[in-house]
This record gives sequence, C-alpha cells and structure tokens, in this order.
Amino acid sequence: MPQPETAEKILFQYVQQLERGDQQALRKLVLHFSPSLHRFACSMMGNMEEAEEIVSDVFVKLWRQRANLPAVNALKYYLYKSVRNTALNYIKQNNRRSAGHYNWEVTARNAGMPTPEDFLISKEQLVFIRDAIRALPPRCQEIFMLVKEEGLSYAEVADLLDISAATVNVQITIALKKIWKTLDPVLQLPTS
Repeated sequence: MPQPETAEKILFQYVQQLERGDQQALRKLVLHFSPSLHRFACSMMGNMEEAEEIVSDVFVKLWRQRANLPAVNALKYYLYKSVRNTALNYIKQNNRRSAGHYNWEVTARNAGMPTPEDFLISKEQLVFIRDAIRALPPRCQEIFMLVKEEGLSYAEVADLLDISAATVNVQITIALKKIWKTLDPVLQLPTS
C-alpha cells in the first residue's frame, strides 16, 4: 500500500511546479501559508489591510523570483523573513514608527490535515487552550505561535524578531508555565 505523501513532499512538488511557472502551484502555496503569514504581518503592522498587502507583495516577489527559490525546508522561514523585511520597509517608506506588537488574534490552524493529537483534544479543552494562549502578553504570544504552531526554530524566530535565541527560550518557558498554570485546574482528572 503506498504511503500518504508528507506535507514536505507536497511542498517540494509545489516548489518544483512553481519554478516551472505553474500558477496553480503558487495558488496552493498562497492558500497554505497565507493565514500564518497574515497573523505575523498583523503582529508587526497592527493593521489587517496593510498586513494583507504585505503578504500579497511577498507572494508577488516569490513568483517573480521563482527561478531562485530556497530549498523547501527553508521556504517557510524565507516567507516569514520576507514578510518581516517587507513590513519594515513599508514602515520606513511611510515614515511610521514601528507599529509595535499589538495584541493579535490567535486562531487555530486552518490548513493541513488534523494530527492524532487534534482528535484527542475535546472542543471544550481547545477553547481553554486558546484562551490560555490569548491571555499571554502579545510578544510572548507571537513567539509561542511562531515556535509551536508554525514550527520555526528558536534561531529563526530570534532572527525574524531581532532578538536573541535566549530571549525566545525565556519567552517560550514563560508561555508554557502560564499556559499550564491556567490549564492545570481544567485538565485535571476527577478523583474518585
């Protein structure tokens, strides 16, 4: 029986198709990456419309530079770095101060197949988890989501946000402690 294709293999196929000029592959990459890139851009800009424009600009750039794309395993980081640089250029060009990191809405992943763990978490528990994440300070939330939801390494997140990897580590530790403290009473099994 053939093995189901992994997300990395599928992305590899899209990148190959994109390099050959396949616009449908670009559409698939946009659908796959846009939600998380949009959240990241919103965290920098504090404005949904500007964030949408920035993400669109990044994908236009990706299309134009399709002959020189990074390796598939570096594509996600490349896109995040492009969003960051585009946002910073936008701020600079419009003589704006850094918009700072506003409190941004944390949403569940809407792309990809659910994992076995997703099936084990009840809807009620998922609400508690989302609320615990939303209760984090904005910068801590952002770092947590980039590492835990988007799968970026501490070094990649540090580079994206212009902070040290040690700061990323500290913020993840703080986030996990706060989340577990919030969830501990909720997730405890009843005693008999």
